[in-house]
Amino acid sequence: MSALPEPSPLDAELRLPEHLQAILGSIETLHAEEVAPREQALKHRLSDESQYLDTDGKLHPEIIEARRQIMAAAGAAGVYSAHLPKRLGGGGLGRTDMIYVEEKVYGYGCRLNPALLSWSEGATPRLLYCHEHQREQFTDPLVRGQKTSLHAVTESGAGSNLFDMKTHAVKRGDDWVLSGAKAYITNAFDADVAQVLAMTHPGHGRRSFTYFMFDTREYLSKGYRIGKVYQTMFGDGYTGEIFFDDMVLPESAIIGEPGQGFDIAVMSFNYTRMRRAGMCSGWSKYLIEQSLDRVKSRQIGDKPLGANQGIQWMLADMYVDWLQARSLSLEVARAIDSPGPWYRLPRPKDEIRKICALKVSNDESFYRVADRALQVHGGYGVMRNTEVNKLFQIARNLRIPGGTDEVQRTTIAETLGLRFEASKSAPASAGKTRQ
Repeated sequence: MSALPEPSPLDAELRLPEHLQAILGSIETLHAEEVAPREQALKHRLSDESQYLDTDGKLHPEIIEARRQIMAAAGAAGVYSAHLPKRLGGGGLGRTDMIYVEEKVYGYGCRLNPALLSWSEGATPRLLYCHEHQREQFTDPLVRGQKTSLHAVTESGAGSNLFDMKTHAVKRGDDWVLSGAKAYITNAFDADVAQVLAMTHPGHGRRSFTYFMFDTREYLSKGYRIGKVYQTMFGDGYTGEIFFDDMVLPESAIIGEPGQGFDIAVMSFNYTRMRRAGMCSGWSKYLIEQSLDRVKSRQIGDKPLGANQGIQWMLADMYVDWLQARSLSLEVARAIDSPGPWYRLPRPKDEIRKICALKVSNDESFYRVADRALQVHGGYGVMRNTEVNKLFQIARNLRIPGGTDEVQRTTIAETLGLRFEASKSAPASAGKTRQ
């Protein structure tokens, strides 16, 4: 079981708003009644790398089923899709409120509890652009945690720059023919629903892309193909490749409108970056608490490990990293919620800059916390089957997906007026005055 040590010296600093007490109470109940029992029943798989995956190197079906059961329970309790507007069946919470919710969920560690909230495999922001005819088959079951999805954007030769994308769809009569391949896709092997970004109008700038959505099982014999597993650094068995072999999709498979894909993708990426806040805060808090427990209970000679000033400073630095990133996150969330809602497009430059800063701050602060937590745990920390080690690997991984931290820095610089055109030596914003 991955329950937090009690009492926590950090809980008093959370200052949780009163209107969130009900949903946070629901999370506690869900963890106690739905998550913890399943973690105990699957302890042999969750704590043993050799039992975590099946014989094909994919996430074991028993773990997948447990996650699905938790998702459905969270959906029924109104927790799973708290981030989506009420018109879609969500909780209608803004980004500030969601930081507290995410913090609570991730504060239990990294075993089965993340399934309490939708991530890339569930009720994603792309559902905001779904049509009424897609609601019964796709939107409602995804919002309720009854189905899972995959988000197919990345390709082996196309990452942060969408214009490098090769996957394309061509209009043929009343249908679209989808061709190409996607790589490094989360939930590639188990998804019920695929949401795929493809090039449909080459040369039209932001209007070059369109999103498609379809039932993966229906199209397995109609051009949709699942490829190999990509084993990530933390061996999740959950990432793979998919192919589209001249798939024929109806016009009704489009999310939003033809040519709207770029804007929907940007909104999705912004959501991924904003969600780092509660996730990294919760996990950092968990690691600080685990480390405090370790240094207080681990005896070195006749005194606890925590009596060593070097260790004390490491814990102090972990706390500072957590507090700085969390404070920045709440400030950014309030700035986003003020005009609201968080999914509004387009975002002004100052908000984009702050969202990028939020991702960089949380990614790198959480990594430093995880690194020190592993160091504090010594020999136990380097064991691959420990949650401290798993979180260290996750922390390193987070600096890449959702737009690398280097891409975030470039965007921050550009919004500060440091965007240079290839044929000029001055920033684009100052071009006229410098020519």
